[in-house]
Amino acid sequence: MQRVDYLMPTIPSTLLNCEEHYCPPSSVPHCDCCGASLHAHHWQLHDGRRQCGGCHRTAIYDFALAQTLFAETAAGIRAQLGFSLNVGVEFRLVDAPALQALRSQDTNPQQTKERTLGLYHRQGRLRVIYMLYGLPRLLFRTTVAHEFAHAWQGEHCPLLTDQALREGFAEWVAYRHLIWLGATKAAQLMLTAPHPYRPLLAQVLTLEEQFGIPGLIDYIRRFE
Repeated sequence: MQRVDYLMPTIPSTLLNCEEHYCPPSSVPHCDCCGASLHAHHWQLHDGRRQCGGCHRTAIYDFALAQTLFAETAAGIRAQLGFSLNVGVEFRLVDAPALQALRSQDTNPQQTKERTLGLYHRQGRLRVIYMLYGLPRLLFRTTVAHEFAHAWQGEHCPLLTDQALREGFAEWVAYRHLIWLGATKAAQLMLTAPHPYRPLLAQVLTLEEQFGIPGLIDYIRRFE
């Protein structure tokens, strides 16, 4: 069994279709998506997370839309980097408690403190990418790209056990996907934001400078 997260059952369809609650100004300190201060009106999701208006405008709540964006992201990575899956991976959209329940089974103490946005889970031939509902569109696609890279690693380089290289490469795939989408500002933010994967991404970008993109992929695949 393998779990890889992006630092319970699927949400019932009735829950995914419910309306979120609009909140008046309050003392809530920050948006759970972008970290912005919530001094103005904000939105509260059913699982307790709060969003600023900017994040809420592009947030993904609908399962059908989430599934479409998931498929588009996977297709984009295949087109850009040539990554394909022989077994494939299923998709689930879940809320924060469900995702945390899955993650709590992870015994790696270095990962338990980070906020989880997505999770790649493999048990036997069952491979699933779980995504947190309510993420802004671009953050959703970034996280899907990261988790799809882990699914690809599971098939094509299963002997890659270096956690820093695994996460750095997955973050590199997300970074490259943003550039492929034309989201260059978001890609640049990945190089400067105080994210625990940022130094790992920097290490993989150094490898890209040495080997080029095809050479970097070949370097990762040597762990087959």
